[in-house]
Amino acid sequence: MIRLVLQALGRGCVVIVVALTATFAVLHMVPGDPARLLVGSQADADTLARARAHLGLDEPLAVQYLLMLRNTARGDLGESYRTRRPVSTILAERLWPSVELTVAALLLQLLVGIPLGVLAARRRGRWPDIAIGAGSLLALSTPGFVFGTTLLYVVGYRLGWLPIVGYGQGALQHLAHLVLPALSLAFVGVAMVAQLVRGELVRAMDEDYVRSARAKGLSESRVIWRHALAPVLPPVLAAIGVEFGLLLTGAVAVESIFGWPGLGREALQAVLELDIPLIMGIVIVSAVAITLVNVVVELLQRALNPRLDDEPDPRSNTAP
Repeated sequence: MIRLVLQALGRGCVVIVVALTATFAVLHMVPGDPARLLVGSQADADTLARARAHLGLDEPLAVQYLLMLRNTARGDLGESYRTRRPVSTILAERLWPSVELTVAALLLQLLVGIPLGVLAARRRGRWPDIAIGAGSLLALSTPGFVFGTTLLYVVGYRLGWLPIVGYGQGALQHLAHLVLPALSLAFVGVAMVAQLVRGELVRAMDEDYVRSARAKGLSESRVIWRHALAPVLPPVLAAIGVEFGLLLTGAVAVESIFGWPGLGREALQAVLELDIPLIMGIVIVSAVAITLVNVVVELLQRALNPRLDDEPDPRSNTAP
């Protein structure tokens, strides 16, 4: 178990370095000058040169890259070009709202998607399966922001059941503000989880261990929820783990529609203004989050399916 965690963390460190390197290269290839954006288009050459020196942009790219890696290893993410505030402070303010929104959306995906997938598998070929399949196809074909805008207009504006925008003050208000963004973010994921569970469960129900459970006289519900579903959950958890990293900083449209103060909106603003330190900080947060979530997912997969621990590592098989 400890070796598994260490291996996953080691892979995560490699992912972080690769992500930082790729982001650094892309940001220095795109047109635009952060110093020019900072001082304005009317600034003279001397003012622009001083701004570039102040931001450290007058150094060779190799030096800038090595300084970035050194400072990152020390935990120094620098200052935002736009606000002159420490990047770590900005990330601390924006990270928790994004984590809340992402976790709420993923929980909705699991709580709604898994039962729908089970229902479709149990009634395969009949109207519940057809209806869930058609609904999933519609959801997968509809951008999340379209569903979010519809929710905002119908539930928030026309019916007035829930607040439209903002973060909310106090526990109850905050929870009310969280509902619509979480539903919007979970919309496509529910369809994905339902179809994944349905496909895996249909295959699992033809396995020998499921037939043995039926032969013992167990009810169909008990056979599915106690025996057939457990091997189905690891691939679902793997998909959720990947999606966590994507949603954490990728919910730009949903955060913008509902005025949610998360990392997605901050990332969009940073990209538009070439705020390199803030962009790099957001990349680090995303890479670290993906690494940690993947470790947790792998441990949960092995807890749900202990047979994974007994599988030989193919890398250990060497030719004689």
